[in-house]
Amino acid sequence: MSMKAARWMVHCAVLSFATAAHAQVTPPSAETPAAAPTEAGLQDIIVTAQRRSENLQRAAVAISAVSGDTLASAGITRPTELTSVVPSLQVAPAAGPYALFYLRGVGNFNGNALSDSAVAFNFNGVYVGRPSSTTGFFYDLERVEVVKGPQGTLYGRNATGGAINVIPKRPDFDKASAEGNVEYGNYNALRLDAAVNVPLGENVALRASGIYVRHDAYMKDGTDNQKDGGGRVSLRLRPTNTLSINITADYFRQRGRGTGATPLGLDPDNRDGFFSPAGQAFVNGQVNQVLGRNMVAQTTPQFLNNSYWGVSSTIELNTPAGTITVIPAYREGKLDYLSYSPGFYIRQVEKDKQTSLEARIASDETHPLRYIAGLFYYDESNHVPGSYINQQASVNSNVADQSTKSMAVFGRLTYAIVPTFRVTAGARYTTEDKSLDGYTTAALRLCTRPSSFFPTYVAGCPTAQPIAVSTAIPSVVPAPNFNPFIDGTITTIATGTYQGLKAKRASFDRITYRAAADWDITPRNLLYASYETGFKSGGFFQTVDRGVFRPERIGAWTLGSKNRFFDNRLQLNLEAFYWRYHDQQISHVVADSSGSQILATENVGQATFKGVEVEGRLLVTRSTQLTADAQYLDARYDSFVYSAPNNNGGRDNGTACATRGTPGATYVIDCSGRRPPNAPEWTINLGAEQTVRLANDGKIVGNLRAHYQSRTLTGLEFKEVEYQNAYWTADAQVTYTAPGSRYSIGLFVNNAFDKTILALATPVPFASYYAGSLRPPRTFGARAGVKF
Repeated sequence: MSMKAARWMVHCAVLSFATAAHAQVTPPSAETPAAAPTEAGLQDIIVTAQRRSENLQRAAVAISAVSGDTLASAGITRPTELTSVVPSLQVAPAAGPYALFYLRGVGNFNGNALSDSAVAFNFNGVYVGRPSSTTGFFYDLERVEVVKGPQGTLYGRNATGGAINVIPKRPDFDKASAEGNVEYGNYNALRLDAAVNVPLGENVALRASGIYVRHDAYMKDGTDNQKDGGGRVSLRLRPTNTLSINITADYFRQRGRGTGATPLGLDPDNRDGFFSPAGQAFVNGQVNQVLGRNMVAQTTPQFLNNSYWGVSSTIELNTPAGTITVIPAYREGKLDYLSYSPGFYIRQVEKDKQTSLEARIASDETHPLRYIAGLFYYDESNHVPGSYINQQASVNSNVADQSTKSMAVFGRLTYAIVPTFRVTAGARYTTEDKSLDGYTTAALRLCTRPSSFFPTYVAGCPTAQPIAVSTAIPSVVPAPNFNPFIDGTITTIATGTYQGLKAKRASFDRITYRAAADWDITPRNLLYASYETGFKSGGFFQTVDRGVFRPERIGAWTLGSKNRFFDNRLQLNLEAFYWRYHDQQISHVVADSSGSQILATENVGQATFKGVEVEGRLLVTRSTQLTADAQYLDARYDSFVYSAPNNNGGRDNGTACATRGTPGATYVIDCSGRRPPNAPEWTINLGAEQTVRLANDGKIVGNLRAHYQSRTLTGLEFKEVEYQNAYWTADAQVTYTAPGSRYSIGLFVNNAFDKTILALATPVPFASYYAGSLRPPRTFGARAGVKF
């Protein structure tokens, strides 16, 4: 770490220590428990981010936790909507079912089965490998935990940015209960969810829940609609006082048109979409720089036909040596979708299977020496019978079978030097084997006649036809049947086979580690510091060339302070962080040796992320609570150099970055020194909740939430069109709850000022315009609930 970074961290340490020391009360005694019981005031939240149950305020780790009730009131049903409730998290929608996760600017574009997310997504303690399979879990939840920074010792695999833990409610042995909620709003939006809990004896309980969500299109062309449904069943058993078993099975079905996009050359406020008359007219007027004619608007409608299911078990056995936890799990995802959201045609069929097993032992907290040790096994296979990408002048047809086998051993030791001061050391050894069997076929059509772009465009091949779209998925691209003497084009075919002895194989292994210390300055004031490393393994991309990329690595310094003041009425948590990113993996469009434009993943350089996050809660009165969470992020690419195809004769490299050397078939582009995408300098969440208690023991609760985000890059080209300017959004709701909480009824509005927010911008290949996906517009409605 540089001297400048060290001075910056020391400065933050002094600030955090001074804040905590100023509020110091009676010094703790040797009998002070690690998590003191909460008195009147702010409620505690129990989290399991460190593989043991602990009070959030006593967890010496950077973590945000959002309750299931808060998620439901915010209308969250998909991962992309988490952005509005966690300041450090950015989740953008991509083509089809994909979600792009970024934590404090660390993330990557993972739009196919060959790429992994930099942020680990876990449901019910099970790592979910495919970013396309992270929807369908957001109902009947206990909470969602967002752990920030690399998780190099306790979490599955590839967690360079952090981890998202989605934790469902467990069956309750004590009482039978049932609840149901209905929500209706504009865009013909309907949400139904219900849950029932049934004790089947003193030591057996069953919980079943389900959800159905639909709304009409947010885009004028019929895209950005939703039609989802799913269910979950959990069986909990307690055969003995020391053994518990929880078995969970879930299923989710995803339909509708899927994520939409609009040409950013049109006014995004209109939400026209590519399939609207305005969108099609715009595309038909744009230049295809390779075919030597205008682009042709797409008419085949999008669709989603995806399903996911899984089963897992959490087995816990309390022994004198500690609690043994075993989590076997199996999951499947079936994808069948057509998307045009990047501005070009994608048709994908895929089947994903994963088997995982985690086993660990964790000691109790009563001894000075505490430990966690475990093993992790993960086996994933991805069968892609067809992936078809048509960019009008270029077509790629891919068939692939990929497998990943990952194994790890991990452990942490914590020693309390004195009851209030602890040091921790942890390590994890991970080894992964990956393989890719399949083949790719690519066709590239070029205009052989000169065309003129300046001062106005004159077509060189005005009668040239784009390569026809196939609604089915061809296993090979058919040979060209166009006569170059008629339309002036020539078509080339390239194939690549990686099967049998030619199959792609790679192995990756790494030791990651953590060193930390934490100090209970008082029973309500915690100071902690840590250094942790993480890595994400390399892999493959589909091309006629070699197509292999290396692992990426990250090292993170963290200094934090968690505090409760004024008789437990004020909570103030501060954290400073300094992250160094090495060999970052970036997925972007390149030209391979055949001249075809493909989505490649490359190691492009290094980045530095540093900043401060503050989380505050204030109980003004017993019925009034205020919240404020803010993050300042200073993020820069120290080195970011890559190659991009030259489609326009050297006039523009397609980015706002500098070009190295003289352009040839490709540009060498240098974006070093720029702020990464999805890394806003400021994000702020504000909230207020007011409870009015009525004479009949009923109550009225009003909630206000506001989200601010400074100017944010949503693509990788650093073009002005890819930036979302700073914005505020506001949500509000008011709810009446009857005595005994038997039923409730309320009104809500989200994005009250109807702000148009750009979530993802993508350049359209062979053209000079961009496709933009947008976050939801203003939505409002009413909801009602009943409990038994």
